[in-house]
This record gives sequence, structure tokens and C-alpha cells, in this order.
Amino acid sequence: MSLSKDNIWKLLAPLVVMGVMLLIPVPDGMPPQAWHYFAVFVAMIVGMILEPIPATAISFIAVTICVIGSNYLLFDASELADPAFKASKQALKWGLAGFSST
Repeated sequence: MSLSKDNIWKLLAPLVVMGVMLLIPVPDGMPPQAWHYFAVFVAMIVGMILEPIPATAISFIAVTICVIGSNYLLFDASELADPAFKASKQALKWGLAGFSST
């Protein structure tokens, strides 16, 4: 893959979209985690439309971002405050759930 101006634009566009969405205030009545997760989802869709890299790689990157940023994207404060709740275990379980055969 050569890094022409067009390819650089296509690589940066999903990140810019996600950054802008994260800067927009959370709509009333929506949990912040849902809004942040939606920003990652929209960035993934933009990436799949522009396709700077293969769609499977874009999907894998989006899932990885969600698992790594699970404290901000998947779980709310009450879940994270519970001593019995293991955020990293639950995030990995969530990330791999779509790849199970059952």
C-alpha cells in the first residue's frame, strides 16, 4: 500500500469522525458509554465505506478499541465499582463473543 494523499485521507477520516463525535456532548437520556460506543461504531462504518485497509481489519481494530477502552465504552460506574466485577475479564468475554461457534 502506497501512502498517497488519498490513502492518508482515507486512513485519518474514521479517526477524525470518532474524535469529533467524542467531543459532541452526550444526548440527554443516553448513557455516556452508549454514546462513546456509538462513536466507535460510526468510525468503523466510515472506515468500511472508505476502505483504506481491508474491512476485516477495520472490524478487528474496532473490536480491539472497544475491549481496550471498555471502562469508557462498555461498562458504567456501578458495574466498575462492584468489587466482584472483573472489567478486563468481561471485556475480553464481550470481545470474543461474536467469534464463538455456539
